[in-house]
Amino acid sequence: MNTRRPSRNPSRLAQGVGLVGGIAALAAGAVAAGFEIERRVVGQMFKKDHVELLEKEPFFTLRSSGPDVVTRDGVKLHVEVDHPHIPMSERGVTIVMVHGYVLSLHCWHFMRKHFRGRHKIVLYDQRSHGRSGRSAAKRCRVRQLARDLKLILDETTAQDESVVLMGHSMGGMTIMEFAARYPDLIGTKVVGVALLNTSGGNMGNHSIVKGIPGELFPRLVEPLMAGLNRIPTVVEKSRKASSDVAYVVTRRGGFGSQVPGEYVDFLSEMISLTPLDVVADYYPAFAEFDGGKGLERLVSVETAVLAGETDQIIPVEHAYKILEALPGAESLIMPDSGHMGMIEHHVAYNDVLQRLVDRAERTLRGG
Repeated sequence: MNTRRPSRNPSRLAQGVGLVGGIAALAAGAVAAGFEIERRVVGQMFKKDHVELLEKEPFFTLRSSGPDVVTRDGVKLHVEVDHPHIPMSERGVTIVMVHGYVLSLHCWHFMRKHFRGRHKIVLYDQRSHGRSGRSAAKRCRVRQLARDLKLILDETTAQDESVVLMGHSMGGMTIMEFAARYPDLIGTKVVGVALLNTSGGNMGNHSIVKGIPGELFPRLVEPLMAGLNRIPTVVEKSRKASSDVAYVVTRRGGFGSQVPGEYVDFLSEMISLTPLDVVADYYPAFAEFDGGKGLERLVSVETAVLAGETDQIIPVEHAYKILEALPGAESLIMPDSGHMGMIEHHVAYNDVLQRLVDRAERTLRGG
């Protein structure tokens, strides 16, 4: 057995960090890869998409102002509110969108475009994400995110304002935990819930790397990320320099079909803006999360469950488990769809979300 100490050559260290960082980034919604040759192939594959797009999608440009919301522990949450352009008497439910791990409110781009002007929309960046302030690591847990969501509702909606909550991935977990902690608001304040590409629990032994068993994955990733946090400058430089690998990792982890290259770039940019120590801060939250009690409460409102058959981050089996708990939910299980179905298949997703909003509003009217 070779017992030589590893080389401390800077270039080798950077390469090692790039590889390990790629594995750690799996927890951020990607799949391990380091195939620069494949990147060149993929580049050619998507070149045509870039050429044929007559008008680039205006990602990151949908913006609006919002109130200053500061949590009890002093974290300033970035909030944006889109107000409808219709008379007050014609306004229906308010839609609150809750994003997932290592993303930002911009991930709701296509949903925001769809509902904008017709509904009040509330979006915010989860703590330590996007433009929100940094949180203490011990508070990067789903239970705290549920408290943050309650604060967002308190600060952005009136007492008699009915809302439909939409949550993607960790955002869906946030909503389930919210339902468990504030059951009296489900069916009164909250009249509808959409859970996109999320899990009700049992994520502790899930591996998103082919070839690494589920029970082994957490034991590998947690110490790796802890070690990387001790050399953050090297890690961040490596992440920025490895754009080719990052492109392949993002495409594989985020999507299940061929999508325009700009979709991959959009997702990659959101992920890259999340510091690696934030990735590490949140990682333990998923192993301890249990959404069972929240799902029991959500049976009383209109629901929709959306997922992708080829989601490598949260396998489709988790959606089926949620549907067992919510037998009245409308479901959309998209073939050839990855974790970011909300971008990849946004038209189909918006159709389901629109029907959810319509059902919630009919229920409010007593229809």
